[in-house]
Amino acid sequence: MKKNLNWIDLGLISYQDAFVIQEKLHQKCVDGTGTDTLLFQENYPIITLGRGTQEKNLLYSAEELAGMGIALTEVSRGGDISYHGHGQFIVSPILHFDQYVKGAHQYVRCLEQIVINLLDHYNLNGKRIKGRSGVWVVDPDTGEDKKISALGIAVSHGVTIHGISINVNPNLQHFKTIIPCGIEDKGVISMATCGCPPITLSELRDRFILAFDAMFGTQTTKITFDEIDCH
Repeated sequence: MKKNLNWIDLGLISYQDAFVIQEKLHQKCVDGTGTDTLLFQENYPIITLGRGTQEKNLLYSAEELAGMGIALTEVSRGGDISYHGHGQFIVSPILHFDQYVKGAHQYVRCLEQIVINLLDHYNLNGKRIKGRSGVWVVDPDTGEDKKISALGIAVSHGVTIHGISINVNPNLQHFKTIIPCGIEDKGVISMATCGCPPITLSELRDRFILAFDAMFGTQTTKITFDEIDCH
């Protein structure tokens, strides 16, 4: 019997407002009053500082970033520094991960594989790099490995929070304000830069759901914001 999940798309929303909703969904899962959920969103430009962030990886001050229209905030996920903004696909699986896999390491590898499978649909050869999380592709112009998808997961009381970003068509210049994920010798890239035709985030969302269900044997159903009672 397939396990039922919900999904909800918050659309374009500030990171802070989306995280309030994410925390409420997480608490409902912990309390046993909520269903495991995939939460989709697109954020206004923001740099997030994970628990492992090193100060040297932030290349501009908060005041300079504000002048560029980029916010700055600390977050509870693992990992180093990241950027989110327009044209970036973000999904946060809020779920009891041990009901799907054996351990957090396997969970992360499964999420990476979902992204790899998703990119394959668009004729992009996503891959892993040993010792570095996320999904990487070869830059068609330079032949270098560059990150196209970042992962940052936290687990509290057995329920995951935070998740995955995929660069669809973001402003890649914004990534130059940081050393993404603290990796100095590798850059970032987008699906658009790789030559993919224009793609909407809603189309990618629908394909992500199919790939997620195929990986975990789940059945994921859309719900509305009103149904989650997170006002």
